[in-house]
Parts: sequence; C-alpha cells; structure tokens
Amino acid sequence: MARGLIGNDVDWGIIWGMLALVLIANIILVTGMDQFYKLTTRTMKNAAAQTVGIQSVAALSCLVLVPFFEWRLPSEPLVYLFLTLSCVFYALNNRILADVRKNLDVSVISVLKQSYTALMALAGFVLLGETVTVLKVLGVALIIGGNALVFWQGKAVKKKKFVWFGILAYACNVVAGLLDMKSSGKFNLPFYTVFLYMVPAMFIFIGSRLRISDVVKEFKRANKKHYLLTGVCWGVQYLLILVAYAIGGGASVVAPITSLVAFTDLIVAYFWLGERDAMGKKFIAALLAILGVVFISI
Repeated sequence: MARGLIGNDVDWGIIWGMLALVLIANIILVTGMDQFYKLTTRTMKNAAAQTVGIQSVAALSCLVLVPFFEWRLPSEPLVYLFLTLSCVFYALNNRILADVRKNLDVSVISVLKQSYTALMALAGFVLLGETVTVLKVLGVALIIGGNALVFWQGKAVKKKKFVWFGILAYACNVVAGLLDMKSSGKFNLPFYTVFLYMVPAMFIFIGSRLRISDVVKEFKRANKKHYLLTGVCWGVQYLLILVAYAIGGGASVVAPITSLVAFTDLIVAYFWLGERDAMGKKFIAALLAILGVVFISI
C-alpha cells in the first residue's frame, strides 16, 4: 500500500517517520475537533442542521486537497453501491453523536469512542469468522470495563440514555465499516473523504426534512471560529487516517496510537473546558480503554 501512494523505492525509515508524523497530526486534529465540537453544541438548537453544516465544512476542507493526491476511481459498480449503503449508517452515526456530544463530557466521550474497536472485534468474531483469541477477548473486556467505570455511579448509570445512544452510534459505524471494507484504496483519498461526508449529510438533510435556511441559522447561532474549526479538523483528521493506512500503517499500529486521544482529550478538556470531576476515575477508564485497543490490535 505504501508503494501505491509514495512510490516504489522508498526507505522504510522515511515511511515510518512519515507515518509517525501523520498519526501525531491526526491525534492533534481529533483532540481539537472534540473540544471545538463540544463548544459548538452549546449553542445548538437543531442537531440535524448543525450536523449537515459541519459535515459540509469537513467535505470542503478535503475537496481542496484532491489535486495533491493521485486521481483514481474504481470501475466496479458494486463498490459505489456498498459505499452508498455505508453512508446510510455513517449518517446515523453522525446524527446520533451530535446529541451525545452535547450531553456528555469530551473526556467521557473519548472513552466511549473506543467501544468502536470492541464492537468491530465482536463483529469480526460473529460475522467474519475471525479467530477468537485470549488477547482480543481481554481487550473487549477492558474497553467495556473502562466504559463501565466512567459511567457507573453506585446503582445508576450517568446519563444512561446518551450512553446507549453513543453505543448505537458506534455500532452504526461498525456496520458502515463492514460494508465499505477496503474500498478507500481504490479512490483518490480526499475525494473518497468528501464522499463520506457529503452523502451522509445529504441523507440527514433529506431525512430530517431540513431547509437550507435551517443550516444557515445554526451557523449564525454558533461561534463561527469553533464551528469552522470543528469541520476542518473533522475532515482532515479522517483523511490522515486513510493516508496512514496507505503508507503502510496496519490496524495493529494505527488503532493503538490513535486511541491515545483518550488521554489527550482528558488533559485538554481539563484545562480548556473545565471538565475536572472524577479525574482519577476518568484516567483509569482511559487507560483501560487504550489497553483494550492495544490487545485487540495485536
């Protein structure tokens, strides 16, 4: 895969250096996106309209990068069919997470986010016939344990509804990923990213019976800087994940490193957003979730 993006005769030291830079940039952008998105939801009145607007900004931020990557499109019609079907589930994921982001702390969502890896592992066991190993089972258990620790309070679950919404959203993301497995390598990567933001945005726009004026109102209501930065960070960070895979980073490398955002979100939200309750519990939960991702990815 690395050859397809950066040539045939490349020093592997350079490749690993590039991969490290790409993944560090991804962590920075995801951390920024999570903080900016939380700030933007504070003025949110119409979650669907805001989601459509931010996804449109994300798409535009990648559209300008199309000329800098090799232009290619697949010729197989089935690729487009499965990609479009996956966008239905990406739309559900993005729309549900808008409400989750508004109601849960960034430092909590960053732990909940790792449930995607656990759900994907379970889907691999059940649907893809992947081998069940002790490490993978332990990884799933650690992620579940981390989430239980951060949400469980005595005999109650904090904001139970939004916890379940978050799990549902990441389950939708897993379905989308299974439908769209490995098709990104057949596309110009920024164009593929634009597709994954604009088509779900269109589905949300139509499904929620929005008008363009609704999207404009949400933009006017929000802090413009936070709104735009959320979209730009959201778009470019996903593109960087695709680049990381394209230059040779497998899931065993990419997933554990990007899961470190559970720590960066915790630290930044502590100082910037004032999320300072139960820090010890959140730190342990983040550590368990990251270890879980590592074990699953080995």
